[in-house]
Amino acid sequence: MTKGLPAPSAVSGHIAFDIDGVFGNVMALFIRLAREYYRIDSLRYEDITRYYLYDCLDLAPEIIDALIEKILDYPHALEMVPFDQAVPVLRRYGRIQPLTFITARTKAEPITDWVQRHLSDLAPERIRVIATGEHDRKLEVLRDLGFRYYVDDHLDTCHLLYRNDIIPIVYEQPWNQEPHPYLRVRGWEELGNLLF
Repeated sequence: MTKGLPAPSAVSGHIAFDIDGVFGNVMALFIRLAREYYRIDSLRYEDITRYYLYDCLDLAPEIIDALIEKILDYPHALEMVPFDQAVPVLRRYGRIQPLTFITARTKAEPITDWVQRHLSDLAPERIRVIATGEHDRKLEVLRDLGFRYYVDDHLDTCHLLYRNDIIPIVYEQPWNQEPHPYLRVRGWEELGNLLF
């Protein structure tokens, strides 16, 4: 356990989740669309070593921009695949506590539809998706809603939250391997062990 993190049972009911890179495998979708639209076959998941794709991929910025636009809107927003075990863990947790997802996406509708589609056995009123439009605005939303913990893959957001007394839990990805003092989970099985 990381400094400041209580026993797992204390986390329940006080945690919110990111979507891209935590619930949904957005980078696998990026790689697939790069292959389908631009015939780029050389990208591998492990190549994405920075959160900002422009800093680690040898692709023209306009191609990266175009692929991100496709991912954020219909119909491709609905094609993202959840990470292994994310759906069963979230379904179980959603029966105990309402689920809150906070994303830096600017549009809430496509990603809300995606979340509800994958958690369709939960009542819609037990699922809340908030699109902040900016990473830094997650802090304000988490504070306003009274959350103490947040699961994210973006280390800059985690640093900001930690400085403001919200405990980040880092969902491990190739782009967040720098040293940090936070609890790291390597998948939804580990995250489920923390939640239940």
